[in-house]
Amino acid sequence: MSPLEDLMRHRVGQDCLHVPSARFGLLLALRHWFDPGDRVLIAPTTSEAVLFMVLAADLEPVMAPVSWRDGNIDAPRVNWSGLAGVITTHLYGQPDQIRDLITQCERRGLVLIDDAAHAFQTMVGGRLAGTFGQAGVYSLAKHGRASGGFLTTPNPGALAALAEARDALLLSGEPRDQLEAVVQPMLRETLHRTGAVRLMWHLSRRLGIVKWSGHRPAPHEDALMAVRGNLSAMDPWLGIDHDGWRMRPGPALCRYQRARLRAIDRERERRLAGVEALRRTPWVAAGVRESPVRPLLRVPLLVESRDEIVAGLERLGVVPGFVYDPPLDDYLPMIQQGPTPEIARWWTGHVLPVDPLDAPRMVRLLTRLGARPAESAGFA
Repeated sequence: MSPLEDLMRHRVGQDCLHVPSARFGLLLALRHWFDPGDRVLIAPTTSEAVLFMVLAADLEPVMAPVSWRDGNIDAPRVNWSGLAGVITTHLYGQPDQIRDLITQCERRGLVLIDDAAHAFQTMVGGRLAGTFGQAGVYSLAKHGRASGGFLTTPNPGALAALAEARDALLLSGEPRDQLEAVVQPMLRETLHRTGAVRLMWHLSRRLGIVKWSGHRPAPHEDALMAVRGNLSAMDPWLGIDHDGWRMRPGPALCRYQRARLRAIDRERERRLAGVEALRRTPWVAAGVRESPVRPLLRVPLLVESRDEIVAGLERLGVVPGFVYDPPLDDYLPMIQQGPTPEIARWWTGHVLPVDPLDAPRMVRLLTRLGARPAESAGFA
């Protein structure tokens, strides 16, 4: 067991496997617990990377009903017929209806993969998200502003098989790739600490070298479906925003990841305070307002004219992210429509995820921009 894996084992309470990205860990879990062609339930409000990993494992994605309160899977409305398993969402760190999902999976003998990429610090009933079900995944890229992730399972035999599969799929990467894998997250963290993010954003915009990437990239559906299940051919989709998603991490990167893993807890109180502040705003999603305060990755605000608000924030030097629009079943028409398309479209069309560490400034800016809370369109 590596020092990183040992650190994570103490945190999670069960053995963990270090992987170069959460999406790589998810792929390993999907390949291990499912057979090609199995039907797996996912939320249409989640990252397209989850969808691409399901397709890379040659599985059939099934769109879940979603709750207008938090964008997560609406467990009581799921049609369980023909499913082989479920991938949780824990969108922005707000937990899924995990007890209901576990009950239904156990009753039907289904596999539950607990995707906690957004929920590194989320507790449910005194238990850490990611530890429910047969396996769970975590992301350091989202929470530690580094890169890398972890795959965990309570099954020692499965962990050994997953480690073997990991080592077979890892790519070594050129020396330049290994250097960039260390330098890029360090640069991002330096920009974050010095407050230079806005300066770099304005400069990049002025030079015309970046555009807002809040919406999903073009899926190129015909090309995607032609290579479905072929890992190498699917790399342009699987590595959409992470070229090193399956590159073997070198010693320098592992040391940096250890430092960032320890740093996560130092932000916990600030994150909780930011969530508390955003819960008091008129824009916050009902699920966050009605739930205990948790150290969320992002706080989902629901605003009218979301894209106009985003454009206004960009002009002020704020770069929103984690906007998963449109819903996956609109994004990739080959997928059968989910049972709650109106809710999924409403959620993805209005949600503005806000970093709780930046809560005071964001409240001021949204007030300045005249942001109005989105109406629930009769879903309540």
